[in-house]
Amino acid sequence: MFEKNETIKKSIWQSTDKLNFEVDVVDTAATYNVYINVRHASIYPYSNLWLMVTTTFPDGQSKRQRVEVSLADEEGAWHGEGMGDIWDLKYLAQQNARFNKKGKYNFTFEQIMRLDPLPGIMAMGLRVEQTTPIN
Repeated sequence: MFEKNETIKKSIWQSTDKLNFEVDVVDTAATYNVYINVRHASIYPYSNLWLMVTTTFPDGQSKRQRVEVSLADEEGAWHGEGMGDIWDLKYLAQQNARFNKKGKYNFTFEQIMRLDPLPGIMAMGLRVEQTTPIN
């Protein structure tokens, strides 16, 4: 239903650089899987990525939540698909989500890691897949 990825300039993500994704929801009866896409280089210094995700609803209200994206296992092997030193991960952030109101939903991503700026993050994105048939 929706997918957009934003490139991070020079693969260095400043905490002040917020990424925005606008999703237009028309079917409130359907359920959706919401993914966070991460493209990173092998030089990324951590096994996880902490984000502050703000969702602004069509009525203007918003909700903020911290999200931890696991990028590697306990042995340090990267999750996702890799080619050379570039890795792509589609992280399932919410399964069978419902959007209760028709209209535009805005999702804002901020990195909230201790290291700022954060090296090795090449792109971030949002993917929303409908999991039930359209009414």
